[in-house]
Amino acid sequence: MGEYHGYAFAESKPQPVFHVEAMTFRDDPILPICVAGLPPEENHTIWGTMISAVSLDLLRAAGLPVDLAWCSYEAATCWIVVSIDIRRLARSGMNEKELADAVAEVLFGSHTGWLVPKVLLVANDIDITDSDQVVWAMATRHHPGTGTYCCPQAPGIPLVPYLTPEEVRTGRGGKSVTSCLPPEQFEGVTKGVTASFRHSYPDRFRNRVEENWTACGFAERALPPR
Repeated sequence: MGEYHGYAFAESKPQPVFHVEAMTFRDDPILPICVAGLPPEENHTIWGTMISAVSLDLLRAAGLPVDLAWCSYEAATCWIVVSIDIRRLARSGMNEKELADAVAEVLFGSHTGWLVPKVLLVANDIDITDSDQVVWAMATRHHPGTGTYCCPQAPGIPLVPYLTPEEVRTGRGGKSVTSCLPPEQFEGVTKGVTASFRHSYPDRFRNRVEENWTACGFAERALPPR
């Protein structure tokens, strides 16, 4: 049997034994099923969406400068991306470690945080529901020497594949908060302008391209992203 993280393992281990004394049945039942495995599938879409909603509610209730949380389907429920309102962040006066610690305290102390071991923090100019943009932010904004905050004592689900035997035994560790926020974003500004169809050309030019897109032989669904 595969698991939600996308792996199946040959080795077995002791499991509880159930002694069945009676069974009931229903004619013409509706049986919701999930064939767990490589994402994305129902395990990630249904579970991840609910985790996102609960996590956002928790972070908002804690007064943190967060405007969205999204458990990326492709990440097999192993990370959640949190969009930070950098203007509110600047007004809060928090530095990177203080923000990471506050998010970790809220999420890793909750059931949703028990399920998801990694948190990525990005500015709200990134569409965190678009995995391409999340990858771009991670690659260009995360500093590996200063932007990762490990939480070795945080409790977590023992099914995460990369956990050590000790972490599986104790139910703790293997969790982190990763900041993809450059220093200036803690002051409420972003230095670089995104070089894209939306940001690099004037409105008049963009509108003309879009109006003539299909006439030039391109499929409508392939319109350049705004």
